[in-house]
Parts: sequence; C-alpha cells; structure tokens
Amino acid sequence: MSQPEGTRVSRLTRLKSFAVGNYKGVQLSIERRSFEGKLERIVRAALAHQSVGLPAGHPQYKLLREQANTLCSEFTSRWNIDPNLLDAQIPAIRKLKSLADPSPKPEPAVLVSLGMAGVVALFFLVGILAGLTSLGYHLIGGR
Repeated sequence: MSQPEGTRVSRLTRLKSFAVGNYKGVQLSIERRSFEGKLERIVRAALAHQSVGLPAGHPQYKLLREQANTLCSEFTSRWNIDPNLLDAQIPAIRKLKSLADPSPKPEPAVLVSLGMAGVVALFFLVGILAGLTSLGYHLIGGR
C-alpha cells in the first residue's frame, strides 16, 4: 500500500504510541487492583460491623460509605470512568450504601391498623358465606 507523502508515520512514532497505549492499560490494571483492594477492606469492615449486630444507619456505616465514595470519585475522575458503570460492576458499593442509609420502615401503628382491618374484613366475609350457605340449604329443601 502506498501512502501519500504527507501521511507517512515513522516506525519509531508508531512504536512510541503503541508503548504509551500499553503503559496506560497496564497502569489502569494495576491501579484498579489497588482500588478494589482498598474498597474490599472498607466493605469487609462494614460486613464485620453488620455481623456483630450493628444496626443499619449507624454513623460507622456512614463514615465507611464516605470513605468508599471518596475512593470511587478519585478513581473515576482519574480514569474518566462513569460512576454508574462502577456501581454496576461492583455490587458491594450498593450494599454499603444500603447499610449507611436503610430504607425507611413503615410505622408499627399503620401495620397494626391494617392487620385489624384485615381481620374484620375476613370475619365479615366468613359471615356472608355462612349466611349464603344456610340460605342455599333452606332453598334446596333442607330442614
């Protein structure tokens, strides 16, 4: 293949660009392993707290979440990676966030009132069914 005179690239230039590309790839791989190791230590600490009964939403979880967020933001900004992609690839980040900020639980009074209304509705329906059964028995010719 012949190239026009102005577009020739020397072998040395191609070799340099190849070496730089490989260097960046190796550097990303090394830094990603380091990042994952640091993140793993943070997540293990959170899981250790959870295993000894520390309730979700405790300030220690929030401190660990902030450390993880700082670590993730530094890594994503340095390597120009989408933070949502990082969250999707590492599910432990979501686990840590759920421990730090648990979803609100419904009030017990609401659950009790719903349970009582359900029991009343169940007894009402059982009464209607018993009445209909009795009416059907008498209509068919029962005593």
